[in-house]
Amino acid sequence: MANSREKKTRNVFTEKAALEQEIAALQAKLEEQAAKLADCRREIEDAIVARIKQRDELDALREENRQLRKRLAMYEPPAPCHPPADAAGVPVEDSPAESAGGQAVEEQEFFDSFRIYVVGGTEKWQKKAAEVFPTMHFLGSEKNFDRFALAQADYVIINTNAVSHACTEKAKNAAPKSASIIMTSNNNLHLLQRKLLETIQ
Repeated sequence: MANSREKKTRNVFTEKAALEQEIAALQAKLEEQAAKLADCRREIEDAIVARIKQRDELDALREENRQLRKRLAMYEPPAPCHPPADAAGVPVEDSPAESAGGQAVEEQEFFDSFRIYVVGGTEKWQKKAAEVFPTMHFLGSEKNFDRFALAQADYVIINTNAVSHACTEKAKNAAPKSASIIMTSNNNLHLLQRKLLETIQ
């Protein structure tokens, strides 16, 4: 009887020791996983901070580029008040084709130089606008568009026709601080083009 009791007691101590070892191993494993989790959190925080800094730097560069364009525009030679004259002193007018061609080149340079994104408007209007302005980026009229798409925008056009308030606010908040927000409720593409060009004058 005594031997049976002693054997049972030894088994209890053995089981206790085994459980203590298992608990110690689990605690060590838990500490190891906690350290890995802390490292991952630090890496994520560092990546977020780096992205914010990069975005701020991009915004600053865009703003500097915009200011430089405005300053350079001040030194461009003004258009002559009087038309040039030929050898006989008779005024010579530029042909409409030449004037229109020069203006078209300047407008094309504008649209090639800036990243312009469009939010809102009907699907039919967006398709028509995409044909007229092939370099523009169209994000649709729903609020589920990718907000990070606007991170590179210089101009954000919001057509308030056929667009929700939530989509409008999301576009405003997602656009960089340096971006120009242009609100329009007019589907006339010629007026929209003129409105854009007026921003650099």
